[in-house]
Amino acid sequence: MNLRKQAASLAIMHACDVLQPLILLPYAGRVLGPLSFGQYAYAIAIGQLAASVVAYGFHWTAQRKVASIRHDPAAIASVLAQVTATKTMLFAAACLVGLVLAGNVLALSRPIFLCAMLSAAGGIFFPSWLFIGLERAWQAAVAVVVARLLALVFFVAMVASPDQLALAVAIQSGVPVISGLVCLPFIRPIGFGGFRCLTLSAIGMQLRYGWRGFLFAAVERVLITLPVPLVGHFEGYVAAGQYSVAEKFLQVARVFFRLLMDTFTPRVAYYAQVDPAAGIALITRSLFTVAGGVAMSVGMFFVAPYVILFFFGDEYAGALPIVRAMSILPFLMNVSTVTSNIFMFNYGYEREWIVLNVSGLLVFLYASYQLSFLMSGEAIVYALVAKEVVVLVVSAGFFLIGGAAVVSAASAHDTGPARGYLPASETVPLEDEAGRA
Repeated sequence: MNLRKQAASLAIMHACDVLQPLILLPYAGRVLGPLSFGQYAYAIAIGQLAASVVAYGFHWTAQRKVASIRHDPAAIASVLAQVTATKTMLFAAACLVGLVLAGNVLALSRPIFLCAMLSAAGGIFFPSWLFIGLERAWQAAVAVVVARLLALVFFVAMVASPDQLALAVAIQSGVPVISGLVCLPFIRPIGFGGFRCLTLSAIGMQLRYGWRGFLFAAVERVLITLPVPLVGHFEGYVAAGQYSVAEKFLQVARVFFRLLMDTFTPRVAYYAQVDPAAGIALITRSLFTVAGGVAMSVGMFFVAPYVILFFFGDEYAGALPIVRAMSILPFLMNVSTVTSNIFMFNYGYEREWIVLNVSGLLVFLYASYQLSFLMSGEAIVYALVAKEVVVLVVSAGFFLIGGAAVVSAASAHDTGPARGYLPASETVPLEDEAGRA
């Protein structure tokens, strides 16, 4: 699949993931009522947290692995089996902990908790990381579109009162399970032979292999969720509400950066193994997406304030300086996505990559505290900017120096692509590879 088709498939998949809950939101709020809807939202959030634990770091590490071994169906089947088994163990552990906490620490009954855990269970059966890593994102997109549409229809047709809270949670949390069922025909060419040679040591290896990806995902989640509570702590609930409104525009930008990573990372991971210089060239070309980051920054500075006033009114005018202060972030995040998440992660700097991002979190926390004494609502924004500047400057240095070293080494040896490998854009479909193996 070429990169344009990969990007289009990913755009459709991510759009469905964002739009279906938004479309469902008014209906769910109306039929469930304020109390049950709050319980519904709480249960969905707990399920998503559990799903993040079960997903571990495999969207990073397993995706990179299958991208680099795309010509070896047996190896791909082995990775699939190992990741599936590891996720199953993580799911069992999360279920056990959740059942102990349900009704006490967690404000959920055990039946509702189990319904919410369908989201985490679906992460076992729906290997989106596999399809993205093999540059067959259209298969994941088909599964997600079908699952989201079915969940929407079932929810509207079957949920009609607050008494059906458990059913509502089960339907929406079951989207990944339905996606997994839909994608089964796409997994058949890979096969399930990897389970025959599955060992506990292989599961342990996957846990060791994926922990940095898991840590990065945890850092990213903290940076997404922590700013609003920090604003509320430093400035009060009104300021937290103003910040939350402004932050919605940054959330839209994050979807673009996720699309950027999922489009280029599999191809770069493949080239890093078989033709490193071609990978550096592709990363360099991917910097054209900075135009999108600039456009989002300009839009947040000039257009977003009018959008906020139109939809929320003058009462939320306090969000205007916040969203304007945020406007530099899409540009910074766009560049650092390329130099940090795509280059450093795939070109042998994984340890430095995670240290850099954890350091960025520490910079954010320190800057938030110090700036809270000097300014009001924008303190957290400027702390985020400080974090992004640190990540961008350091990762750009790695890219410039490390990328130049890769190109220089390739020129000196003039090896070209590794023997027996085609350019990634010319690789045959996976089902054909499985058939000829």
